[in-house]
Amino acid sequence: MLSAREGRAEMIASALIQPLTAADIPALEKLEAATRLAFWGREHYRKFLEEYPEYFGAKAVLAPEIGSTKLVGFILSRSIFDNLEILKVGVHPDHHRRGIGTILIQSAFEEGLRRGCRRCFLEVRKSNLGAIEFYYRHNFRMAGSRINYYTDPVEDAWIMERSLK
Repeated sequence: MLSAREGRAEMIASALIQPLTAADIPALEKLEAATRLAFWGREHYRKFLEEYPEYFGAKAVLAPEIGSTKLVGFILSRSIFDNLEILKVGVHPDHHRRGIGTILIQSAFEEGLRRGCRRCFLEVRKSNLGAIEFYYRHNFRMAGSRINYYTDPVEDAWIMERSLK
């Protein structure tokens, strides 16, 4: 039997991280429905991924050797001067706590560093305790808040940040 650590390493090894492209938008829409994230609309995603070089994303797909190339996670980010902003992270609920979010966020950190970013920030719903804990585990700290930042339902956001260097 595998230990928890060995099981996590096995899962990470069986997920491939690839660039997110406009061809992924239909699968992204389905994944966002499963994660209850707000879908921004196909045209917004297409523009982000094809027209604006400061935006970039990555996807996690199950490796073919385990019988699927299903999209199970994604991250969308942008670089603004020397800042990396993480806009969205989503992992299918069936694949939570398997290291996929970690490899996605690490891929964003690496791309941000490649682009000259020194700091990373994001907003997260104050009620999203699982995500907040995830970000703490990845060395983020509270930096402020935004009042009524989210809609449906209306909710404040925490601003979290960390150094990339």
